[in-house]
Amino acid sequence: MSSLNSGAGLARLVGCILTAVAAVMAGGTALVLTSLPATPSGDDLIAAVTVAALTVVLFAIGVPLFVIGARRLARQRRVLRTGVPCLATVVAAHNVTSTEDDDPVARITLAVPVAAGGTVTAVVRQVVPARLRRSVAPGAVLPVRVDPADPTFAVIDWTHTPQRHHIAGDVAVDLAGALLF
Repeated sequence: MSSLNSGAGLARLVGCILTAVAAVMAGGTALVLTSLPATPSGDDLIAAVTVAALTVVLFAIGVPLFVIGARRLARQRRVLRTGVPCLATVVAAHNVTSTEDDDPVARITLAVPVAAGGTVTAVVRQVVPARLRRSVAPGAVLPVRVDPADPTFAVIDWTHTPQRHHIAGDVAVDLAGALLF
């Protein structure tokens, strides 16, 4: 799973679903319209027009959501590839999802240093890799890539995040015993 901003992924997913439902409904509308008798009743026409109107509404919502999500994801990938690297301090971090099976999505508020001195606030919504969950806490310093044209748009560069190493209790006891004896 990509650790890029899940907001873009969610918009694309909802856009795809709505567009697919609208496409199925469009096919259903065409089928209903072709199966109408030569002189359809008022109820048949109302049903066909209702389905057609709902199809148009779903397309009108789904396609823009898909485009918005795709553009945001493209911007995130561009910033991750060509953005200005820097270290940002985590101001706040909140889990957006609570599933244990997947990597959690977090809304992370960052203090990003700018060239003119000082900091700007960037709020990112990203998937946090399981191995780095404990690294995202207020005060933590994370590597980010920042859009040079808009320093409030940042993407956390998880590939350059230092990983904390923890020694399990049993291993620590064995290691201490070996060093003492």
